[in-house]
Amino acid sequence: MADADETLPGEIAPLELAASQDMVLAYAELTDDFNPIHVDPAFAAETPFGGPIAHGTMALNLVLVAVERSLGRPVCGLAVRFVKPVPVGATIRAGGRLADAARGTYEVFVETDAGVRALEGTLTVGPAPRAAP
Repeated sequence: MADADETLPGEIAPLELAASQDMVLAYAELTDDFNPIHVDPAFAAETPFGGPIAHGTMALNLVLVAVERSLGRPVCGLAVRFVKPVPVGATIRAGGRLADAARGTYEVFVETDAGVRALEGTLTVGPAPRAAP
């Protein structure tokens, strides 16, 4: 929860990421998640998605980085749902708006460059870091 005497910004500054095939492969290496739905275009073409999709946690991590850069404080709570998959090749943008200043909650999202929401949720931020005495 945010401190009652502080002012939180009304928005989380947008942050973009190109979910290119190279980025998805690098993310697969980082997370050791080589599910063919992400990394095998021939396999993914035969699925209901019609092609490879980015890892859901890639979108989730983009939200967390956007919050850190905008607010400079930890996340205390996060509840999200993955609304739609992100096709490999799309650019995604994370952002959010202040929902409740007293509680330090933001409505957060990730959407594709086509404006399709991929992730939606509510995030609660912790108090601002205190300077050492």
